[in-house]
Amino acid sequence: MADLEKKLSASGAKAHQREDTENRILPYSLWHRTLDRSLLMLDVDFIEWRFKDGELIPAGVMEVTRVDMGKVVDQGYLESIVRRYDMRDLQGRVAREVAKALKTRAYVVLFREDCSEFWVYDLSYNRGWAYFNPEEMEAFLKRIH
Repeated sequence: MADLEKKLSASGAKAHQREDTENRILPYSLWHRTLDRSLLMLDVDFIEWRFKDGELIPAGVMEVTRVDMGKVVDQGYLESIVRRYDMRDLQGRVAREVAKALKTRAYVVLFREDCSEFWVYDLSYNRGWAYFNPEEMEAFLKRIH
């Protein structure tokens, strides 16, 4: 049953289970991109879940993107992310549709590479960016449902 053993983080949450950093789904993704354009496949980065009365309840659909250390995050940078999700790619539309189907909301989470800063945009209601430090981000995640 070694295959069922689960690594846990210091907080008791499920830790990253693999030692390698290989993108194991890349071959399938590349293959799928060779298929007919009508076969649209997009991933959702994360779905936040909560337990309520022993039942799993979706709390939010999260599209996550990283900003490198030293990069200035100004209004123009944030607006370019929203444009990318809404106009260039279908990610924003897909995240909204998944959130609607799950009866929750969709968000874009921009995070500093070292997780020292976070910016959150509400895709479902097209609400502007909120800035959070790590403790505030945890509080935000606890508030959504």
